[in-house]
Amino acid sequence: MSFYIAGTGSALPEKIVSNEDLTAFLDTSDEWIFTRTGIHNRRVLTHETLNDLAILSARRALEDAGVTGQEVGLILCATMRGDTVTPSLACVVAEAIGSRAPAFDVNAACVGVLYCMEIADSFIATGKADTVLIVSAEAMSKLLDWKDRSTCVLFGDGSGALVLRKGAGRLAGVLSTDPDSHVIRMPNIEGMNSPYNEHAPEPLAMHMDGGEVYKFAVNAMGRNIAEVCRLAQLAPGDIDWYLPHQANIRIIDASLRKFRIGKEKVLVNITDYGNMSATSISVLLDEYARRGTFKRGDKLLFVAFGAGLTSGAVIVEWGKD
Repeated sequence: MSFYIAGTGSALPEKIVSNEDLTAFLDTSDEWIFTRTGIHNRRVLTHETLNDLAILSARRALEDAGVTGQEVGLILCATMRGDTVTPSLACVVAEAIGSRAPAFDVNAACVGVLYCMEIADSFIATGKADTVLIVSAEAMSKLLDWKDRSTCVLFGDGSGALVLRKGAGRLAGVLSTDPDSHVIRMPNIEGMNSPYNEHAPEPLAMHMDGGEVYKFAVNAMGRNIAEVCRLAQLAPGDIDWYLPHQANIRIIDASLRKFRIGKEKVLVNITDYGNMSATSISVLLDEYARRGTFKRGDKLLFVAFGAGLTSGAVIVEWGKD
């Protein structure tokens, strides 16, 4: 016995930044960005905080599931950096929803939600929790060099959430890491006032080798799709809906091409939101769930890759409680 998805929610900043808006301070164009990434717009934090978005998406998911904060047995937050180092974002959410459940953050970059789903599976399978709240929240706009057009045009901010409850919806899951500390790297600010620190602080900004990321992403996503289908005793063609990490439309297309998956099965929203790191998959899920896209018994395959280098895939049967 594992879990089923009982509810979803999301919350996005009000500010929409278009590719044309970026031309005001970058040597770029809408055509240059869109043809290389599939992105037209992204959402960016202004007056909101990441805590605001995380709490709102959590409340929406709980409402969708018909669950109260007191019923939650575990809270997991997928994020690279919350508004505070401590308390964790998960503890901030717990306070807001009135929960005293164990709560902690998970940093697996863009694969964070899938890592959280597999952690939730372990807690539910061992009887440590019957209901798990997963929240993803990323403020990518605060982690970028806005003078670097190779990275800042790719990302957006947002939060998503899902409620998992004890049931038989999870069919299989696989997580993996190909350790690499250079291909995607974001240094931390350290020792700002320590008289003993001998290391000069590095600027807090993302550095990424785009060519290497592309090769890893296509190979890792393809490998994980094949493996998770094998574990679920399914063929890739048996999957009703693919929900891939929204990093780059070219990566999505290349990852699925060898499986001959029809584009009508592949859900995307990268055009409107860009890459929201761990949040991409949960916002994608909520958007299409609220449209009524999924019917009971549909098989959903989530697949993602991220810094670390992390990757993973999970198959869930929709509505199977």
